Amino acid sequence: RQGGPALHGPDIELLRSGRLHPEDLITVRRGELAFQPLAASPEPVAHEFLKLTGRDGSWQCVFYDKKTKGCRQYEQRPLACGLLDCTDTGPLLDIAGQDLLTRFACIAADDPLLPLIREHEQRCPCPDLHALAGDLAQDTLDPARLAELEAAVALDLAFRSRVAAELRLSVAQEMFSFGRPLFQLLLPLGLQAVNTPEGIRLHR
Repeated sequence: RQGGPALHGPDIELLRSGRLHPEDLITVRRGELAFQPLAASPEPVAHEFLKLTGRDGSWQCVFYDKKTKGCRQYEQRPLACGLLDCTDTGPLLDIAGQDLLTRFACIAADDPLLPLIREHEQRCPCPDLHALAGDLAQDTLDPARLAELEAAVALDLAFRSRVAAELRLSVAQEMFSFGRPLFQLLLPLGLQAVNTPEGIRLHR
């Protein structure tokens, strides 16, 4: 219910065999804020990773079956799920942050999406959300920095929209390819993107 696992190197076989699909996954990009195991507060992600996507607007694992309170992917579950033991979290903690699977390991070298993903990474990097959260908490966010964020949100959305239209990507494929849009990453910090006649504006 609190979220699906991150994927690790051996889990690539689940994708190669078709037992998992890119649409089942979401990319967590470097710089995003996320809870590390046993952490009390979210911290910036040092290296990108893939995790099972959520459902119903939450992080609840896409394979969680509410009726049976079980897993629809149990027989072909990722490595971290197989190690999960509530009576002994040691094995799971041992692999936390190790040998994480990324989208680049899952995309063929000749896939036309690959150069677009690299371009997006270069043009639309994740901002320093940790520093931004501090500025917002202390009400010291500079107007020029806010304008930069608005431009970044607009660029990110325009890039995604263009690629999704050209390659006919579903929302699930977009989330695998580019991770969550910047405006979604800003929401937990208290910044909401609003589309106005003058362009994207961020409001607290």
